[in-house]
Amino acid sequence: MGIHFIVTQGGEMFVYEEMLDLYKKHKDIYFQVYTNGTLINKQMAKTLVKLGNVAPMVSIEGFKETTDRRRGRGVFDKIMQAMDNLRQAGCFFGASVCQTRYNTEEILSDEFFEMLLDKGCFIVWFFQFLPIGKDPDIEFMATPEQRHRLWKKTRDVRSRLPIFIGDFWNDGPFVGGCIAAGRRYAHINNKGDVEPCAFVHFSVDNIKEKTLRQALNSDFFRFLRSRQPFSNGNLFSPCMIIDDPDVLRQAVVKTGAHPTHEGADVILNGHVKAALDEYSQKMLGITAPIWETVKDKNIKWPD
Repeated sequence: MGIHFIVTQGGEMFVYEEMLDLYKKHKDIYFQVYTNGTLINKQMAKTLVKLGNVAPMVSIEGFKETTDRRRGRGVFDKIMQAMDNLRQAGCFFGASVCQTRYNTEEILSDEFFEMLLDKGCFIVWFFQFLPIGKDPDIEFMATPEQRHRLWKKTRDVRSRLPIFIGDFWNDGPFVGGCIAAGRRYAHINNKGDVEPCAFVHFSVDNIKEKTLRQALNSDFFRFLRSRQPFSNGNLFSPCMIIDDPDVLRQAVVKTGAHPTHEGADVILNGHVKAALDEYSQKMLGITAPIWETVKDKNIKWPD
């Protein structure tokens, strides 16, 4: 099918050592592995260099206190050691950062980027905390204003620092909006459920029962693709969860998509639904004027 880029995530992927055999077997595929970094010792770093097609993205929440508060005492020091091991071995690697209401100041500071550069990171991926999973904490979400500040900061960093920045939501214009539901990307969870993306925990097909090609052409996926780009084409508000949440609700009702774990449907109802509606309207108020200034200029957006 021409797929040569696969992202793997857990849990912690390096617990499952058999994955190393898969990486070795499929030398024509680039694997980007999200990891907490705690199992990347000097030997593992050397193994990854030898494989040559695996790039770890080490999760970090900010500096020591903030990272340890969310990930456990001592984890920050293990992350720093893992990055040292990777750099010294000559392994291409990056960092994965989840923006929340509480760590925004840290992760947008020059000191944070300089620390990652000093450690040898080539890439920094930014994600937003989303209210998904069982009993999500709405208050942990970054505010629309904070998300907009991230957009401005990444533009600044790209102009002056030697590091690649990927902002999974704010960079919608670079990829023509949402890439999920088989437009450019899909997610298969540990049970084999084929989901539109890693954050949309609904499915109609399982990879153990249908081929990937069949799953990508389900009514669920085709409905979502028919509505892309979301937010009436505003590529700065590309997400069916936090920017245009009514699309996902319609898709679930129309196609009978089922939640892939207990509590996944919390985003469709109640206080989470109300919070997402409020958030998306505030975000639209910020992004719509910016989108209006650029959408008709001579910019070739991806189709």
